Amino acid sequence: MKKLTVLTPAKLNLTLDVLGVNGNFHDIESLVVSINLFDKITVKARQDGKITLLTKGREVDCPVIENNAYKAAKLFVDTFGTTGVDIIVDKNIPVAGGLGGSSADIAGVLNALNALYGINGEIELLANDLGSDAAYMLHGGVAVMKGRGEIIETSDADRKIYLLLITEDTQIAARNCYKKFDQKKKLYPSVTQKAERILYTGDLEQLFPLLKNDLGEAAAELVPNIKHNIFNLKKAGAANALVAGSGPTVYGVFEEKAERDKAYKKLTALYGKSLIKAETVVKINNKFI
Repeated sequence: MKKLTVLTPAKLNLTLDVLGVNGNFHDIESLVVSINLFDKITVKARQDGKITLLTKGREVDCPVIENNAYKAAKLFVDTFGTTGVDIIVDKNIPVAGGLGGSSADIAGVLNALNALYGINGEIELLANDLGSDAAYMLHGGVAVMKGRGEIIETSDADRKIYLLLITEDTQIAARNCYKKFDQKKKLYPSVTQKAERILYTGDLEQLFPLLKNDLGEAAAELVPNIKHNIFNLKKAGAANALVAGSGPTVYGVFEEKAERDKAYKKLTALYGKSLIKAETVVKINNKFI
């Protein structure tokens, strides 16, 4: 039977401007990058039409039929009339951590099935049906996301940023974070377009002070540890630190690898496995480097 494995990277919002509400969604602008934290997704064709899903690595606490990897496979099979599939998701991206882990699995399954069956179907449409940022995750790299996340403007910026992530056992559903944000009735100046232009020049010294997340305050009210983690990252030497997506993961940015590694040594005794080294990656010839 045919079998194929793909890697899908986590997403990091360097900026997240919430512009207002549009129907059932929020309009956003966000400068997003891929980082070298990957979910590995393996698909194997089967002839009986059934779809099975096995998850390994980080625990995913939901029934199989509610898992977005399963939903992506079912939508693909129903849309293109293919046979069934066995799916294995080896999760490294934290679940409900603000890093696009669920959308990474949607994208990974759709990309893998598209290649497995040689269909070359319009999987962007399927991705948009399943998750607001899933279409971006199909390709990754540096981009500006607009609308509810389905409008994607790719960027040629390739300046590497070194990162430290601090994860939390607690999870935040994005809808809950947006609800808390709405209760505050506050809007902030947009910075995404300016940030993308500066990232393209590679001037991280100008970029880092611009980075901001409009959901950060709401996320910190849902998980109080967030403020403490941001403080510790800055104290350890991060040029800036903020919430990833809707949280509760936070990240610190560093211009040089040596600076990041020095901060890692300072914090590793405090955070242990919750502290993750990472860096941005770009996609070249279908591989992330």
